[in-house]
Amino acid sequence: MKELTRTRILILLLLLVPALALAVPQAADKGPLEQGLAAYKAGHYQEALKLWRPLAAQGNPQAQFRLGYLYAMGQGVPQDQGLALTWYRKAAELGHSKAQYNLGIAYLKGNGVGKDPKEAITWLKRSASQGWAPAQFALGVLYAQGSGVEKDPKEAAVWLGKAAEHGHPDAQYALAMMYLEGQGVEKDIGRAIELLRKSAKNGSLEAIYRLGTLNPARGLKPDSPEALAKIRKAADLGYAQAEYDLGQAYANGEAGLKADKKEAAVWFRKAADRGMARAQYDLGWLYENGQGVPEDQAKAVELYTKAANQGFARAQYQLGMHYASGRGLDKDANTAFGLISKAAHQGFVEAEYAVGVMYDNGDGVQQDYSKAMEWYKKAAAHGNATAMFAAGNLYANGYGVAKDIVEAKKWYCMGARLGLPQAKQMLGDNVDVEKVCKGIN
Repeated sequence: MKELTRTRILILLLLLVPALALAVPQAADKGPLEQGLAAYKAGHYQEALKLWRPLAAQGNPQAQFRLGYLYAMGQGVPQDQGLALTWYRKAAELGHSKAQYNLGIAYLKGNGVGKDPKEAITWLKRSASQGWAPAQFALGVLYAQGSGVEKDPKEAAVWLGKAAEHGHPDAQYALAMMYLEGQGVEKDIGRAIELLRKSAKNGSLEAIYRLGTLNPARGLKPDSPEALAKIRKAADLGYAQAEYDLGQAYANGEAGLKADKKEAAVWFRKAADRGMARAQYDLGWLYENGQGVPEDQAKAVELYTKAANQGFARAQYQLGMHYASGRGLDKDANTAFGLISKAAHQGFVEAEYAVGVMYDNGDGVQQDYSKAMEWYKKAAAHGNATAMFAAGNLYANGYGVAKDIVEAKKWYCMGARLGLPQAKQMLGDNVDVEKVCKGIN
């Protein structure tokens, strides 16, 4: 389990799902607005529509807002973001805070209207000034990221603080991270822990998880049994990162746990089923190698594919290698090259070297020694000794470059200094590498 040190502010506000559900009225003689709410709660959307439409036409902002929501969600009517925004705007102009918020989010996302960050900020501020916590949280996130406004951590902390005071769990979590890192506020570990506890109490799984992975005020270490207890709590509640970390703890025998690949697979699967690419990859690796689960190359390929489709470089590389070898699927060199190239372009060093080899051999791509050299050098720059050796071979043989024995020796020396046997062999039998390579950089 690795301690996360960078602030992750989740933009949950962009889902554009207003807090519509209110208490269902008990009395039978309530007005049409309340009757509509009762019908809506019962799932009778068309009945709610009939009750709210006349009120909306008469200028009732509550009815206008709810009518907009029906159109936004396609409940009782065909989904129509344009009509939804029309009704939101009417309600927003009459001061309805939730409508102002939804209108701001629509401009922010370009949902049913052209993207306009400045207009989004205008409506979000109107909503936030009325105390609507989701709008306050939204402004805090935007100022923290510098989206639509100039980046201003201090202003972000102000708005997150307002939302946190209203009990908004994501705002409490985000503000805790700012106190933890001293962004926009003076660093205050105690205050950060206090906010994390409030956020956790209000249902934030990430806060529960973070209390386990990072709690310096109480002296917890990320790999301690005490931290593990917090992580397990978040995992039991279905937080994917915690499920994954628990799997890692079992896989590696960390935090006082005995190494247990079978139990690791259980937790990796939970996180993988929630769509976590790293968990999909790690579970695939267990299936590929038959650790904790029966060896199943086809299942490994299935999981690698899911992770690769999310852009996870290691999975792209591993899936490419399966296509190259024909393990668990039909051999396909072209597909292998495409997948491995994707991983290489993300800076994954093993893939960079593999792309060089494929260009070198013309495997899945037209042979091109110059491009092979290009990728060998990229992998070498990332410390891959075998790529250094390969680059030396190209110089020694004059493939894709002018033959240059001196340059070849330089690359062999680089690989030999990293302990690569074949690079040492190219320098001579039983040679003193440092002596032979003295002065060669």
